[in-house]
Formats: sequence, C-alpha cells, structure tokens
Amino acid sequence: MNDIGEMELKFAKLIWAHAPVGSGELVTLCEREFGWKKSTTYTMLRRLEKRGLFENIDSVVRVKMTREEFDA
Repeated sequence: MNDIGEMELKFAKLIWAHAPVGSGELVTLCEREFGWKKSTTYTMLRRLEKRGLFENIDSVVRVKMTREEFDA
C-alpha cells in the first residue's frame, strides 16, 4: 500500500497537515509548495483517492487513512 512515489508522499503529507481542506485551497497550497497547476493537483489527488488515503466530497478533501495507519 505505501509504495507511493516521492511527490505523492509529499502531497499526502501536505493534505494530512491541512485536512479537512477545501479543494480550491488545496490547489493554492500545491501551487505555492510545489509549483503545480490545478490539473496536476487533481490528478495526484485522484491517484491517492484510488489508494484509499483521501476522499474529495463536495469539494472538501478528507482523510480516509491517517498518517499513522499509512506508516503501519
């Protein structure tokens, strides 16, 4: 499960630090932290949603798997 890439992990850490976070705010955070465009943020978010780490419901990104659960 935790065989994710370096940037996916940095992105996950950013979400864990700010969740729950509005998707618009997340786009702004990623632009500032990583220099990403909106499309990149949503692509990465979809990847981590598929892995069961997060969910984006009604434009709010929430944690489904905590950092501790991920590390275990």
